[in-house]
Amino acid sequence: MEITLIKALLYSILPTLIGTLLTLFFTEKLKGKVKSGFDKKLEEVKNLHNLEISKFQAEINSLKSKENFKFTKLHEKRFDILEELYKLLNKSISELNYYISPVKSTPNGMTHDEHEDKLQEKFSNAHFEFANFYANNRIYLEQKITKLIDNYLNEIAEIYNDYNKHHFLKKFGDRPNPETHRIAYSAYKKIPSKITPIKKEIEESFRELLER
Repeated sequence: MEITLIKALLYSILPTLIGTLLTLFFTEKLKGKVKSGFDKKLEEVKNLHNLEISKFQAEINSLKSKENFKFTKLHEKRFDILEELYKLLNKSISELNYYISPVKSTPNGMTHDEHEDKLQEKFSNAHFEFANFYANNRIYLEQKITKLIDNYLNEIAEIYNDYNKHHFLKKFGDRPNPETHRIAYSAYKKIPSKITPIKKEIEESFRELLER
């Protein structure tokens, strides 16, 4: 009787128990599949994210490389410009010094006026070469340097005119008055007082730019 009752209970419970176990099994299996799919999707998202970061970093590095290249080329260009400007500046000042010197000697086979004309021509050519090169390349220079060179050009023009007026009058047969003569033959004194200080400032500005 008892055995029959137990069997009856087992037969009544067993299907429910099996159903429950099967449900748990399939539920866990489904959870595993879902987790596996989620982990896979998460990994794909991570990889895609890393790929985007890598691409973005590569773009940044490329831009940096281009900027560094541009900066290097610009600096090299400035080196060349500063070197040439300095050569032309020295040549121009040297030619002016000789032209306006009150103690220069006239070479054999040449008159004083011919010598004056020759010196004027040499300075004019040197000055034009400097001024023209500067005008074509001032965009590469800092404002501080352009102001100094502009100031130099103004001062050099004044000194040149002080002397050249006397030269011009004599060349065309006029006799310069004492004041014109005095101004012309003291023009050379303005080189150390006006031009040399500006030249030193230009040199310092050039050095600052080259040392960056």
